[in-house]
Amino acid sequence: MKRKSDSIGTHRWKGKRESREVDEPEIQPLWPFFADLPSHITTNILIRLPIKSVFICKCVCKSWHTIISDPHFAKLYLKNAPTDVMIRTNDPKRVSRTLHLLEFQHENFRDRTEYDDCNGFCICDDICEPNCQGHMKFEAKFKLPLRDAKMVLDKMLDAKNGGRKRSYIACKPIDDKFAVVNSCKGLLCLCDPMYNNPLVVCNPITGEFIRLPEASNTRGTCDCGFGYHKKTGEFKVIRVYDNYVQDPTNAKEWFSNGRVAEMLTLGNGTWKSVGEDIIPSELRFPTSVKGALHWLRPLSAGTENLIVRFNFELERFEIFPCPLCLVNIHGGLKLRNITMGELDRRLYLCGVFDFDHINLWLMKKYGVRDSWSKIYNIDMMTPDRWPFEFYRPIKLFNKGAAILMYHSCNCLIYLEREGCGFNFFKVRRTRFKFEAFAHIPSLISLKDAVKGDVEVQNVHSRCAAFKLREENDVLFLAEDDVVAAFIFSSS
Repeated sequence: MKRKSDSIGTHRWKGKRESREVDEPEIQPLWPFFADLPSHITTNILIRLPIKSVFICKCVCKSWHTIISDPHFAKLYLKNAPTDVMIRTNDPKRVSRTLHLLEFQHENFRDRTEYDDCNGFCICDDICEPNCQGHMKFEAKFKLPLRDAKMVLDKMLDAKNGGRKRSYIACKPIDDKFAVVNSCKGLLCLCDPMYNNPLVVCNPITGEFIRLPEASNTRGTCDCGFGYHKKTGEFKVIRVYDNYVQDPTNAKEWFSNGRVAEMLTLGNGTWKSVGEDIIPSELRFPTSVKGALHWLRPLSAGTENLIVRFNFELERFEIFPCPLCLVNIHGGLKLRNITMGELDRRLYLCGVFDFDHINLWLMKKYGVRDSWSKIYNIDMMTPDRWPFEFYRPIKLFNKGAAILMYHSCNCLIYLEREGCGFNFFKVRRTRFKFEAFAHIPSLISLKDAVKGDVEVQNVHSRCAAFKLREENDVLFLAEDDVVAAFIFSSS
């Protein structure tokens, strides 16, 4: 690699006309060459880049391609990668298989009122202005598989044979859409949105996915979760459902015969009955932390039984300690709603008390009740007036100095602990709601992550020949004044 010197040509005057003669630029070597850096230094630089930049760097030269393609690099990247946010539109008439990765840092969310004349709120609703500084475009987009890819491919073939040219394939959400169970170490577990039956595990970054074995005779809705057994290095799927059996006197009648819990180790190929002693019901917000899988139960179950953990080592369900202040709830202090998840690879609880305060607890030492620490106490009755309903914190900035939350009324909320207010952000260029969840991007191939003989498919090889309508959408995130719409909302 060489560069031209910054030499400046001489000037010569010829009467009234000025002419400039530029000397031949001197060729100098650019030293040191980037390619001459030791590989471990190059690796240390590359693992700190956003995932989209990593894909770009992979195409720069052969040496970088070799480094990034190495499975060891993928493990290092997952270990150092921050938790980002995945966003997907929730159009009831579309399949919505596109995931948008939100990789912005806290600088992108603060002090945005200086950009526009309209109180800082971006007005590029119908036309995405390329130079507008009031919105943040989603740069990284990834695809989810379809529930029935063969049916979609058959539709595409029929259209081709019939001489019909389509720019997209019309898919029905009831047949092809997946719901997201939860994220674990860069992988997603996807389920049937109607019955929550887990069907697929995928890595949206690499496009790889595996289909889970057929379920046994399940009828009704499942409670499920996806986790990682740290000791064995295995990914596991749990599903809990009501076991229905036929009435021996009337084959058309079915009745419940108790709860059943089954576990599948990826690569094993068969579901295994587990947790026969105590099988809880109504499990929500599955969260994989510290090599175990956790759920939140309804408040009606009692605060002492609020968190349930599945112990992969013992293959059983256990009661997990929740904050003491929740156990001792009494008098006028009432918990209206509560959510659970993972922040900075640690367990958190977020609750709303009497529509007055939002409290966020983080478990700093896993499994120790006294280590639950309240890191946010937000007064909802401030002059800005926070909206009601559910809050799900999905990203911490600067060790908790700022937080990004997803609100069930279809917006993201950015708040600094020492700040004077908060900011609302909406997804523009779509008329429908969106869902957001925390996800750590991973470059690890499913072939390396899953033990055993399993068929690994790729969404790009099977479905690259067609597009869905929503894949052409260009979405962006923009600050919005949505407070007024929520002030008088009761739900």
